Amino acid sequence: MTNRDLEQLTRLLPPPAEDVSAPPWGQSRADVGFDFPSDYRAFVDLYGGGHIGGPDSFETFDIYAPSAVPRRPGEPGGFEAFVAWHTSEFASMFEGADADFWGGTVYPMYPAPGGLLTWGENEQGDLFWWLTEGDDPDAWPVVMWARGPATTYRFDVGMVRFLYSMVSGDTLSPEWLHLSQPRWVLTSDWRQRGLNVSADPSS
Repeated sequence: MTNRDLEQLTRLLPPPAEDVSAPPWGQSRADVGFDFPSDYRAFVDLYGGGHIGGPDSFETFDIYAPSAVPRRPGEPGGFEAFVAWHTSEFASMFEGADADFWGGTVYPMYPAPGGLLTWGENEQGDLFWWLTEGDDPDAWPVVMWARGPATTYRFDVGMVRFLYSMVSGDTLSPEWLHLSQPRWVLTSDWRQRGLNVSADPSS
């Protein structure tokens, strides 16, 4: 990622109109064994976790972010819980997958070497992942798993560049993924959940 990627995104998708509590990223390697991609870290520091949507649109795109606050009372929070939840939530979808059924590559799931780790989901239930191949998280490509029929698409860019393509409507991402009314709504950060902070003060 370059700073320009995030700068371009913020022009089209303003961040929330309040400070976001950023995760202590330096702790992630000790907790989960890897560093998150730098573009994702920069995005979460500025935007938190939440969704892209429009006030008059059913389009939504959820982007997950780690939080010290547990999803449910009594459960753990933090980086380890973030990774464990995504692994347990989505791993079963790929168990016993028949390669002949797929229009695209069947990838392993994290924590398998080079496995998929999800970071987002849209309103159709399409899932968006990092392919955690190699030691450099900044080189992890985006993989989209599309429902109905199950198909995988690989994009050799980072998360922020991919989001920019959806918001700007450029040709990197498929036209049917483009968001016509982009607006960011903050729903969580490192210290809080259950937020509803829009970047649009009129909404």
